[in-house]
Amino acid sequence: MTKALEKYPDLRALRVAVRKMYIKNSKDDSLDEMLAELVENKKDFDEGAGSPRRGFFVIGQSGSGKSWSIRRALASNPDLQPRVNEYGELLPQYLSLKVGNKAASINLVSDLLKAMGLPHDGKEKKMTDELMNQFKQRGIWLLHLDELQHTVRSNTTKAFEAIQDLLKGMLDNEEWPLHMVLSGVDRIKQIQLELQIDRRSECLTFYPMTSPANNDRIQELMTKIAVEACDLELDDKLKTEEFYERLCMAKNGAWGTMIETIQSVSFAALKRGRKKLKITDFAQDYEATKGCPVSENLFVAPNFRDIDC
Repeated sequence: MTKALEKYPDLRALRVAVRKMYIKNSKDDSLDEMLAELVENKKDFDEGAGSPRRGFFVIGQSGSGKSWSIRRALASNPDLQPRVNEYGELLPQYLSLKVGNKAASINLVSDLLKAMGLPHDGKEKKMTDELMNQFKQRGIWLLHLDELQHTVRSNTTKAFEAIQDLLKGMLDNEEWPLHMVLSGVDRIKQIQLELQIDRRSECLTFYPMTSPANNDRIQELMTKIAVEACDLELDDKLKTEEFYERLCMAKNGAWGTMIETIQSVSFAALKRGRKKLKITDFAQDYEATKGCPVSENLFVAPNFRDIDC
């Protein structure tokens, strides 16, 4: 048994603790600054003269860690915490919604009303008016829409333009200065291309990690998760630049996916009663998720740079 397991009643408790552990992303500071700008702009509106730039796009590939980073930034900003009204009720200042697969404009409006515990059936125009009214009445001035790429999958040009019009209307509403954080994969750039949205928004991109440029960050992940949190020893092969390159290729440079992989491999080693992590552990995990032969396994194949991922 490792010292890490001695700190917890069982392996499940350790897994939960490690998964809750937050490792700072390279974009965290930028996200904090972005939210601070939105907070300041809301205060400017309260004084009668805010900037029309009320939207912020956060773009990155799946598994890049953007959603996790946004949740942390929202929860840690003191100006975004729930406020107490004159009746002593605790009211949120922002609403965060993961966009569903049915992402036509009417579905999005319905889902937002449902998230606030309100009736969510009816004609779109009436529901949209009620949605904006509820934002104002409840004091919700910031809306975070995650997985926004689902809206880009609309089957028709008309349906997609309806989504653009909905978001534009929210960002340009004169009765209530709703600000928005819109996150998703690269496809959501198609939404920002609408001129009225473009001039009302800014953009932050989570770029894929590469080796050797980000080897120090990858080494940090291995150390914080496998060594410090799980008290595992790293085999020498896991401390090489070649391993960092293999890991980057296997996970497409996705920060969040790398974290999940290192966690999974570490938990599996602990479950087997092991105290040292080896490259074969990563190879087995890769085989289990990709179903590939050894010759195509990016962790052990000699010619891994020639493999088409």
